[in-house]
Amino acid sequence: MKNNTISKVLKLTHRLQPGHITLIIIAKIISVTGKFVPIVFGSIILDDLIQHKPFEEILHYALIMISIVAFTSLAYWGLNHIISVNGSVIGEKVDQMICEKSFVIDYDILEKSDTLDMIKKAQDGMNARGDFSAFSAHFASFIEHALSIIYSIVLLVPLFMPKDSVMSGFLPGLLNKGYSFIILLFMLALSIVVSSIVKQKEARLQHELFERNVQTNREYGYFYNLIFDYANGKYVRLYKTQPLIEKKMNKIVQYLEDSFKLMFTTTNKNQLPVFLVNCLMQIVSYLYVGLKAIFGMISIGSALKYISAYSNLVESVSGIFYSWIEINVKSEYLSYFYDFMEIKNKQYEGTIPTEKRDDNEFEIEFRDVSFRYPNTENYVLRHVNQKIKIGTKTAVVGKNGAGKTTFIKLLCRLYEPTEGQILLNGVDIRYYDYKDYSRIFSVVFQDFNLFSFSIAQNVACDKDFDEHKVNDCLERAGFGERLKTMPDGIGTNIYQMQDNGVEISGGEAQKIAIARALYKDAPFVILDEPTSALDPVAEYEIYQHFDKMVQDKTSIYISHRMSSCRFCDNILVFDQGEIVEQGSHEKLMEAGGLYSELWNAQAQYYA
Repeated sequence: MKNNTISKVLKLTHRLQPGHITLIIIAKIISVTGKFVPIVFGSIILDDLIQHKPFEEILHYALIMISIVAFTSLAYWGLNHIISVNGSVIGEKVDQMICEKSFVIDYDILEKSDTLDMIKKAQDGMNARGDFSAFSAHFASFIEHALSIIYSIVLLVPLFMPKDSVMSGFLPGLLNKGYSFIILLFMLALSIVVSSIVKQKEARLQHELFERNVQTNREYGYFYNLIFDYANGKYVRLYKTQPLIEKKMNKIVQYLEDSFKLMFTTTNKNQLPVFLVNCLMQIVSYLYVGLKAIFGMISIGSALKYISAYSNLVESVSGIFYSWIEINVKSEYLSYFYDFMEIKNKQYEGTIPTEKRDDNEFEIEFRDVSFRYPNTENYVLRHVNQKIKIGTKTAVVGKNGAGKTTFIKLLCRLYEPTEGQILLNGVDIRYYDYKDYSRIFSVVFQDFNLFSFSIAQNVACDKDFDEHKVNDCLERAGFGERLKTMPDGIGTNIYQMQDNGVEISGGEAQKIAIARALYKDAPFVILDEPTSALDPVAEYEIYQHFDKMVQDKTSIYISHRMSSCRFCDNILVFDQGEIVEQGSHEKLMEAGGLYSELWNAQAQYYA
């Protein structure tokens, strides 16, 4: 268990839902009071019945008991309803905290397998083993058992008080001694020790299985979601991948099934000593109290009271240890949540605002930039030196794996250079406020994503938008004709997650993504394979209008299609992480290098 996790959980619970812990304590005081009222009044009523007391007196006690039990039951029901609602609210707020944290973690940290495992641990640790509601429930049980112990001890004290006159004999004399309570105390201690040992073993086993199954659970979640992702349905049917998926799922399910069987089998075996000790303890307690009643030391009603009080004491003492162990176990699982929430970003948090210029003139310089991904010694980029001039159109070309997309990710500060600097108007981009810096880029990556929102919200990335501007950007991106067929125009929802969602093709989605970049109206436009999903006619239309789209902006294009380079002012040719050539199309063709080779390989498609 992480140090201070319990304190952190209680403080966070109070912060997320003030008064929740107080309500739990009040509810448990009422609940325990309601549980002991019948024990006390039942004892009195039974003795009165045996002694043939007046009916009115017995009825009086019965009405008091019923009234208190009814009031406490109703009050507890109302409070428990509020507590349950609060618990759900806390759970939703914690999920929101995980989402919000994921949004602000450095991109290079978020995509690591270790971070993904940590997120999975945070989610599974709460959802499957110990969310804040479960922690609150065990905390409530701890309070309940503590109160029950106090009530039980108060009721049991008279049982061990010596009586002035008792029957003669060794056994009556022994039972009348004040120290006779040691008999019951010994049985109680034995039960606690055995139960605690068994519970700790179970907790260790559960934690070991949890740690061992993190990766398996993540794989299971992937394949489970894959099955219900309708977009994959066509591939499953056309490529007959069902047996492959089923084989993977069966292997995972069998592994998890074996883990659960091991846990339940071991748990059941461990419970046998607890069962035997509890049986022995009940026999001893009944004998102790029963003999006292037989020897006239206590009344029959009192015997019933003491048996019930001792049973509650045993249950509560075992329960309080159980609850404490569970609180520690839940805290250990919740510590994964805190581990995730306490991840520190490594990128330098800049504070300088980007220059606000009417002419949007920004100049980028890569100065001896090298980069390698974490946990690898292989450099993706090596000693890149390049200035991107204001208002120019730059193409970035090269074979797969040459470092083109990494070049753009560094420019956008999704990663930071391993060596060297990237400068904006002569200032290291790390010193700029990140949110402010990101505003100067409109980017369409090859693996872009749209969301199951309306078309307008996808373009504007906001619930509030300029309708005229949205329509204009969609028209400029070549989506105008398709938009006319949409049932609700720009208000049409896309994909099936929302009501009346409309499916769109990959090419149509790419046009919306391009419209999104245009809508942002940033001074830098970066398009990573912007037309890879478009047919040649649509591609031609897009490039034909590119000049108008980005006429007053600095633009960068990554493309495998050499035809997209002809209208660019400068072409950067990447090979094995280095810029090996640069210049205009004509200049590079004359040089007869790698660019010329790539162009000629595709020339047949341009004829």
